[in-house]
Amino acid sequence: MAAVYGVTRFEFDEEKDLKNYAVFLADVVHGTPPWRPLFFMESWGRWVYRAVQRAAERLSLPTTKGWDVRYIDGYPYLAVIETSEQEVKKREPVFRKRIRPYIEDFDAIWEQRKTDIMNTYKELKKGYGLKRYEDIKKLSNIELLDLFDDYMQVDRKQWDIHMELMVPAYYLFGLFEQMCNELLGFGYTDPLFARLMAGFDSMVFKFNKEIWRLGNRAVELGLGELFRTTKDDKVLLSRLEDSEAGRKWLKEYYDFLEVHGWRTERMLDWATPSWIEKPSLGIPLIKVAIASGGTYTIEERRGQAVREREKAEKEVLDRVPAEQRGWFETLMKAAQKAGYWSEDHNYYLDLYCNGIGRWITREIGRRFAEAGVIDDPEDVYFLLADDIEKALVPMGKNKLHRQVNVRKKEWEGYLEVTPRPYYGNVDMVQEILRKDPVISVATSVPIIRKDVKADLYGAASSPGVVEGIARVIVTENKLAELKSGEILVAPGTSAPWTPAFEIIKGVVTDGGGALSHAVILAREYGIPAVTGCLDATRKIKTGDRVKVDGNLGVVHILRNNKA
Repeated sequence: MAAVYGVTRFEFDEEKDLKNYAVFLADVVHGTPPWRPLFFMESWGRWVYRAVQRAAERLSLPTTKGWDVRYIDGYPYLAVIETSEQEVKKREPVFRKRIRPYIEDFDAIWEQRKTDIMNTYKELKKGYGLKRYEDIKKLSNIELLDLFDDYMQVDRKQWDIHMELMVPAYYLFGLFEQMCNELLGFGYTDPLFARLMAGFDSMVFKFNKEIWRLGNRAVELGLGELFRTTKDDKVLLSRLEDSEAGRKWLKEYYDFLEVHGWRTERMLDWATPSWIEKPSLGIPLIKVAIASGGTYTIEERRGQAVREREKAEKEVLDRVPAEQRGWFETLMKAAQKAGYWSEDHNYYLDLYCNGIGRWITREIGRRFAEAGVIDDPEDVYFLLADDIEKALVPMGKNKLHRQVNVRKKEWEGYLEVTPRPYYGNVDMVQEILRKDPVISVATSVPIIRKDVKADLYGAASSPGVVEGIARVIVTENKLAELKSGEILVAPGTSAPWTPAFEIIKGVVTDGGGALSHAVILAREYGIPAVTGCLDATRKIKTGDRVKVDGNLGVVHILRNNKA
């Protein structure tokens, strides 16, 4: 199979690669829609898989050395790097020592890493005299190139922190789920397990609370009607300038963006605008807050979830044999951290770091377009780091239109592809997944229930049963189309999708497992969910009436919108 964007690093040779690995699984949650080359090759492809490998080695994971990856038709496909029996025996005692700090005080490690990375972002800006968003325009071309290079190392650092915490957190979650199965006969698809994992706050929820505060503030200033009746969000921002109350609200909003606006429209991408760059991006969510009547329901729900969790903990611990109860409880507490951390890290790592990446690369694109190096600032995302280095300092002397045109055509072809779920031996999937602590709980293949005739089967779920009208949304920038009471159908969800859970009554996704964003959020909100269905966004159409059965992990299409 041909190289992707002319880069052979992740080229797939089906015959040879399937001799080395039993199966490659498509990462549709992160990779849909296909990324443009700059982020694809210089961030995700360069750092993510290496960070997983480093984390596996630092911990001395017994059964895996991380992931190998191939890009096929623009999508990432993962394979687990298995260890031999001899390596397992050698690595196990080392692993038991190295995992202990994460069991004993995961929060302390995360707080230290969180502080470290936020200071790193601060120092990166400070080193170039960048206090406000617009200050980047003052840099010379060589300073901007240096900033880009320095940022790439910051990006590497945040991915290292990401995987340093994710690998042990997800391992402990999987180990606890295994213990629940062995001792008590239930796993992560059981409603009881869901109650054990719900009722935890995170920065994602705190951010959304700020959105609701801004919505309530708009109403308090007498601006509620203006928000409700002005459909165009850019026009709304302009009209707010016309009144003292509007200007007061805008001042608070722009102050909010200086702190929290470092988040791209698509969480893992540089090729979509950030809120601080395009303030209108935050307005639809503020409108949702206003339309909700100002009540941020997750806080009310969390109190109930905490009570349900504490009751479930007591019920479960009473069933565990006394001699195993201490270890069971310790492992349960560690597993509960995985869900909280999975949401908390999105703000400090994925969103914030990629927001800075967008800021820097968009400025490079702006200068390239101004000098005729490319036609449009957004064309910078069809370049690679070598192209940027070639053209940024000798500005205007090296044209990059050919590179843009070739890669854009290739990318547009990938947009028409429906990715295969896997390559290789599907019968080996579950065995391979069990060997990797991250993949085993972050994604999986559907669990086919032969006793249930359904249209879709999921890999993980949040309990409950609900019927409603489906809304298929593939990218975050279409979330404003979502209506209250609908069932969200998506390839997967991430932190920017969180406000949608305030108004939906069910969720179905193509990808994801027990620690996917959709399942974690659905548990917190008490919303039925079925994730890891592989082809939900192809089988379900907007307007279909569907039944989401989170108890059984299946979806029924009750009425097709074409009927």
